[in-house]
Amino acid sequence: MNATPLLMLVVLGLAFWLMVLRPAKARQRAALTIQNQLTIGQRVMTTAGMFGYVRELDDAEVGLEVSEGVVVRYMREAIAKVVDEVAPAVEAVADVSDSEETVVDVSRNQ
Repeated sequence: MNATPLLMLVVLGLAFWLMVLRPAKARQRAALTIQNQLTIGQRVMTTAGMFGYVRELDDAEVGLEVSEGVVVRYMREAIAKVVDEVAPAVEAVADVSDSEETVVDVSRNQ
């Protein structure tokens, strides 16, 4: 019997585990740690990219204040990361087309 196909199958299985399953498990553990250590007042980003401050916490949900007085409810699993408190830089850019001046705010998240 030829052991080469069996050896190739074992090597491919090991490579799949090392390159796909192991890193995915590590990301899942890191996300769970972040979600379990949330505290009121932290600035967070959801998996959809929404930024907000944690205002309410319970076992399954998080209340995020996304604008002054606007609190939306998210599942804890939707919190992707805790963001350092950095005020976004806002620049006013003038668009001078057709002799009308329009001011456009451009925000950069750093």
